[in-house]
Order: sequence, then C-alpha cells, then structure tokens
Amino acid sequence: MNKIITLFSLLIICSFSINAQNIERYKKHHDKGRLLILEGKYQQAISQLDTAINIMPYYARIFQDRGYAYMQLKNYKLAIRDFDHVLKKQPYLNEVKLQRGMALYHLDYLDDAERDLLSIRKASPDKNLEAEYYLESINREKELMRYKEQERINILRYQTESRRLERARHREDVIWNTVVPLAFWTSVFLTW
Repeated sequence: MNKIITLFSLLIICSFSINAQNIERYKKHHDKGRLLILEGKYQQAISQLDTAINIMPYYARIFQDRGYAYMQLKNYKLAIRDFDHVLKKQPYLNEVKLQRGMALYHLDYLDDAERDLLSIRKASPDKNLEAEYYLESINREKELMRYKEQERINILRYQTESRRLERARHREDVIWNTVVPLAFWTSVFLTW
C-alpha cells in the first residue's frame, strides 16, 4: 500500500513539474507576443501567440491578444473568431466586445456590430468614445443604406411607369395608325 501511495505521489509531483514547465514556456511566448504587438510587429506577434496557444489553449487572454493583432492586420474574420472564443468563456469582457464590434463593422455586419457596441454603452456608466464613434458610423451607414434603397425603389417605380406609358402610347399608335384609317376606308368603301 505504501508503494502505491509513493508511486501516486511521484506521479503528482511529475505532473506538477511538467505543468510548471508548460506555464513558463507559455508565459515566455505570450509575453514576447505582447511585446511584438507593442512594437507593431503583428505578424511575428501572431506567431508567438500561436505557440503560446498550442502550449496552453485554455487561456482566453492569448486569444484576445491574437485577435487584436489580427485586427491591426485588417484580418477581421480571424479576429472575430478569436474574440468569439474569448467571449464564450468570458462574456462579460467589454473590451473584447468592443474589439469584436469594430471588426464586425469593418466587415459590414452592421447589426451584429451595433449589438456589441450597444451592450458596451449599456454596461458602462462612462461613455466609451470608440463605441460611440462606431455607433454613429453605423447610424450613418444605415441611413445611407435606407437612402440608397429608397433611390432604388424610386428608379424601379420610374421604370415601371415608363414602361406603362410606352405600352399606352403603343396602343394609341395602333389605334390612330391602324384602326382609324381602317374604319375610315371601310366606311368609304361601304358608302360607294
């Protein structure tokens, strides 16, 4: 029985030792990735953060940092994927919602972006200037879309009315150029 307990204790100690080594490796790559982000070297930062994720895939903060790097490279789809991953685990992180809202805006998913940004407005007693800026931009975009849609509807109405008028003119032409002369010459022929 003592041998089993000793063996079990050794396994636990080895497990902690391996886990501690992984934590150190993860932290090294994560910290390096963050420094590279600060230096503006986003592609290199993503590489470091990928390595950190491979070591410790359950730390949401790495995904947030990688999502930010993707945002800076204008790779919004990958950024959204990372932000979604973080928000599944920690849905209360308004900073991540802000970043996802901005990425969604840049991909023209205006309703989804607006939902994220409005949740930030609701959750924060102080105005978040970035969220407000993007919300105003979304409102302008939606107004422009409504205007363009109304213009398109007006053009379709005009085209429909033009076709209707063309058909009416054609019927008049047929009447005046075919039916009236035919009636006239028929009456002349019958009166002879």
